[in-house]
Amino acid sequence: MTEKSKPSGKRGRPQYRPSLEDRQMVEQMKFCGESDNTIARALGIDPDTMRKHFGDELADGHAQRRKEVIGMLFGAARGGNVAAIKKLEEMGRAAGAQEAVKGREARAPKLGKKEEQKASAKAVGGKFAPPSPPQLVVNNS
Repeated sequence: MTEKSKPSGKRGRPQYRPSLEDRQMVEQMKFCGESDNTIARALGIDPDTMRKHFGDELADGHAQRRKEVIGMLFGAARGGNVAAIKKLEEMGRAAGAQEAVKGREARAPKLGKKEEQKASAKAVGGKFAPPSPPQLVVNNS
């Protein structure tokens, strides 16, 4: 074999290495609600490659950016920005409403057929109600 015909150790594309800017871009795009496929296209990589290298950013990116935005809102509100104060009040009311809905959604587990029949048999009233048991009169003295 000649020198040119020998296969070299490097074949194909070089391995992808994410930069800090790429990580920030993934967090920002995820925060804005973009799909994984759209984010991968914007970076010029395959969606599987993106999931491999940006797992933390995809999982926690929205929460990290939301934390950052809320911090900026509080800073602006402390500085007297009325719009920021109103937005924080609105967010607080929305969070309270969500908690109230979650509290209402906690329902008793659904009973099966037999349990429903037993419960309805115990709740029978009117002329079809079972008679009350006799009262015992005992004087032990």
